[in-house]
Amino acid sequence: MVLLFSFLGIDGKVIKNVENFLKIFNELTKISSIAMIIIALELPKDIINYLIDYKLDNKRPFIILLPRISKLDIDEGDLIYKRIFNSISKIIS
Repeated sequence: MVLLFSFLGIDGKVIKNVENFLKIFNELTKISSIAMIIIALELPKDIINYLIDYKLDNKRPFIILLPRISKLDIDEGDLIYKRIFNSISKIIS
């Protein structure tokens, strides 16, 4: 995925294991010149929840979670949609 983005002139960072993800993510969010972080890594639910909370509380950088294209079951994606639905429900009620 990083190679494909590099063809478009987008710098990328390969993270080989989830344990390093939050450390690198927090370092990247402190760099003011980064406007967008695209995440194409399978993450556990607690980190997805952290990212959703981050997205709700911060305007920059813009965070994009790419789903796994090869995955037929969308249960992990449902977690994101459920959180968004619950957040909207709290705002409306």
